[in-house]
Amino acid sequence: MSVEYIGEDYNVRSATNTRGVRSYVRAGKYRTTSQSDTEYDVGSHANVPLIGSPHPSDPFAYCIQLTVANEHPWAGWLVTAQYTSENVLDPNPLFEPATFDWDFEQFERVADVDRNGDGITNSAGDIFTDPPLMRDDSRPICTVTKNLAAVPTAILTYQDAVNSSAFVLDGLTIAAGLAKMNRVSVSRKQIRNGFTFRVVTFDIHLQRDGWDLKPLDYGFRAKSGSDRTAITNTDGTEPRVPVLLNGSGAVISNPTSASAVYLSYDVYYALDFNLLPLT
Repeated sequence: MSVEYIGEDYNVRSATNTRGVRSYVRAGKYRTTSQSDTEYDVGSHANVPLIGSPHPSDPFAYCIQLTVANEHPWAGWLVTAQYTSENVLDPNPLFEPATFDWDFEQFERVADVDRNGDGITNSAGDIFTDPPLMRDDSRPICTVTKNLAAVPTAILTYQDAVNSSAFVLDGLTIAAGLAKMNRVSVSRKQIRNGFTFRVVTFDIHLQRDGWDLKPLDYGFRAKSGSDRTAITNTDGTEPRVPVLLNGSGAVISNPTSASAVYLSYDVYYALDFNLLPLT
């Protein structure tokens, strides 16, 4: 039993251009010598284009679908190939470049600092605690998709890590400390043209102020040498709201928005995002 390539079916050729996206349809005729030959046998013939192979006349259009049909009793077969310029494919899925999708998600965060970096307080220099002021916190999110040969154990270690140095994300240079790895997903094993791969997707969140934890320095106790003492008002009563501190544990006298102090803590591991599969 064998499969023979007869030639192209020129009656099937067609092309469309939709808003700059080119699509093509081509078909080839095949003949089998045995009724036991199957569509798999026909579709595996060397003349059948591979998924991801370029169109013979348009090198920027790639085969995305093959249809194998028995069209003339059992011996005649037609293999129809569809091409498009919309998606960049490669016969080897591991050679395909990473793809990037951008979106924004909106969160809320406590509004304790204004756009100039000054603290948000009332006119007496007290912070708003009951209830705290809130503001929108919209973050750009880049979803990266890349085909990899195996489960990427290295990427999994990046959970909640921030970038330790500048790196390029979809053509944009991201400064150190502004990106954080969020969700990572790995597909089941897939096979294309005999190549086994997994589709790996991960979300990188961007924060223009960075990801360090920067709490406002305030409280009900102050440092006095090596001791901590309760803060009291001039009349000896305890304050009803936390009092602004100066970053060294002392009470700020005559506090204002501009004199508010913010502490800074590194709370996420810092790793090199240049090692991620971003190309």
